Amino acid sequence: MIQILIVTHGPLAEALKISAGMFFPQAEQIAALSLNPQDNPMELKDRIVAKVREIEEGEGVLIFVDLFAGTPCNMTALALAELSDIPIQCFAGVNLPLVMEALSSLSQGDLNSIMAHLSEVAPETMLDLRKKLEL
Repeated sequence: MIQILIVTHGPLAEALKISAGMFFPQAEQIAALSLNPQDNPMELKDRIVAKVREIEEGEGVLIFVDLFAGTPCNMTALALAELSDIPIQCFAGVNLPLVMEALSSLSQGDLNSIMAHLSEVAPETMLDLRKKLEL
């Protein structure tokens, strides 16, 4: 099964996991890593490598990071070089709807097709509420 790892600044990763669990019981399987102010960024890279190797079951890992070019994203990019033997896709700009969409798509394709689907629906996960409701 494809595994999901969320890597963020602060407790956001765990909060997304918990919130997704309100809708999808399988969210319990999501791995979450946080970068806290006192953390060494290179240690985060090592934790990412270790966590991916721990959770990977043969079909790959989908990694979400919170902010493109932020430390969790940069350390994930460095980790990818050490994980070339594992199929990995990484999506920068995680939000709850994307995590939920990923969870609902896990059994509907391979890692690359799920990533393509998420890339397609990502713009729809944020909207102008006034415009949508014509207020």
